[in-house]
Amino acid sequence: MNLLDMVKDQVTGSLGSQAAKFLGESESSVGKALDGIFPVLLGKMADTAEDSNGLGKLFDMAKGQDASILDDIGGLFGGGAGNVAKIMNGGSGVLNLLLGNSTGGLIDKIAGFSGLKGSAASSLIKMAAPFLMSMVGRQIKNKALDAVGFGKFLGEQKGHIKSSMPQGLLSSLGAGFLGKGASAVSGLASDGMDAGKKIVGGATGAAGKVVGGATDAAGKVVGGAADAGKKLVGGVGNVAGSAANMAGDVGGAAVKTGGSILRWLIPLAILIGVAGWFGIGPGLGGAADAAKGAVAKTADMAGDAAKGAADMAGDAAKGAADMAGDAAGAAGDAMKGAAGAVGGMFGKIDEAAKGALDKIKFGAGSAGSEMMKFIDGGFKGDGRFTFKNLTFATGSANIDGATAVEVDNMAAILKAYPGVKVNVEGYTDNTGNADANVQLSQARANAVKARLMAKGIDAARVNTKGFGAANPVADNGSAEGRAQNRRIEMVIMK
Repeated sequence: MNLLDMVKDQVTGSLGSQAAKFLGESESSVGKALDGIFPVLLGKMADTAEDSNGLGKLFDMAKGQDASILDDIGGLFGGGAGNVAKIMNGGSGVLNLLLGNSTGGLIDKIAGFSGLKGSAASSLIKMAAPFLMSMVGRQIKNKALDAVGFGKFLGEQKGHIKSSMPQGLLSSLGAGFLGKGASAVSGLASDGMDAGKKIVGGATGAAGKVVGGATDAAGKVVGGAADAGKKLVGGVGNVAGSAANMAGDVGGAAVKTGGSILRWLIPLAILIGVAGWFGIGPGLGGAADAAKGAVAKTADMAGDAAKGAADMAGDAAKGAADMAGDAAGAAGDAMKGAAGAVGGMFGKIDEAAKGALDKIKFGAGSAGSEMMKFIDGGFKGDGRFTFKNLTFATGSANIDGATAVEVDNMAAILKAYPGVKVNVEGYTDNTGNADANVQLSQARANAVKARLMAKGIDAARVNTKGFGAANPVADNGSAEGRAQNRRIEMVIMK
């Protein structure tokens, strides 16, 4: 079965019509965007399902989705902005699972492909996600699928996804789309094999050096034994005594380090051979046998050392990889959780105020411009925005008239998203009295709050705090740096 055909028949037309009215966009642009959004999201589901952990989370979310929203899309939108906000809030959770920090990138691609504004594309994708998840959840119920069957079902949709994807959008997603899971596994396996080759190669090289060294030493032992045998024929008794003493020493030395064994074994082998020698042939033979034994033992030790080194290196590499994976997973979960919490605040939308907001042209780099990027980009960042063009009369909390528009623009954003609360923080440079600076920064933060209230923002949604010269963002040693430190920042409460 082709799930996207079902979505197109049952969802796309009605959702496109209702969403276009809600967003104030053309129905053709919204329909074009949905033709790309649904295949992309289903493709992300298929990719997510390739990981057992991701499959479990996706299965639980889809199974718990309210499929009744598919039956009366017009009624949902007719119920007002509150109903739409609930849908979008649910969509934020879906996007966090499927896309995480990649949400902003997809929004940009959808906006560019369809011609929608970034804010409209962001809202539309949040509207569409719950409807697709509900359709998937209905299939789980109708087909009585378990998690494994669900994963297989999604895998079978890949061909339909690629054929349904608008070509211009598909090319922008890159080669990893619908193959990311396999590519990632392949890449990890390749990296692991390369690492294994390096470890084994290094261990083999080390073993080769040890064995080679032992062989050279053995050659020297045999040669030395011949010379020693000729010289020590008359001193067998003294040699035997020396051998006994050295045998005692070697017992202690062997306990200390493998490397020192060879240093003791070589002369000991010579002395033992010479001590039992009554003719040059047998003595040399004994020395040679002893040397061979030393070489064999050393080679065995080298092999064990090489194997141990390889095992330790492998364990270390695996441990490091596991720790890195756990850290990345924890960081990803924390970031997703934070983005989801903030995204929930923006799920409540005032329809009329949103329409007015979409008509505002924000100044480049202004606090309003940065906050809109934060919203459209999937709430990435710390939710802190600095007023760039807001100034006050010297030493006072009176806002310079023309610069108040930046506060007014922020009020328009807060009107459109009535669930958002903010802190307004005031700062000064370090010149003058420190206590007076704190008071001035507090008065300026209060002035911004008063301006927001005058524009219709409830006082309960805005807290203020003056920090004086604390937390400078530039060097107070220059006029330019002091100007940057005299600032007002707005921070989203979390």
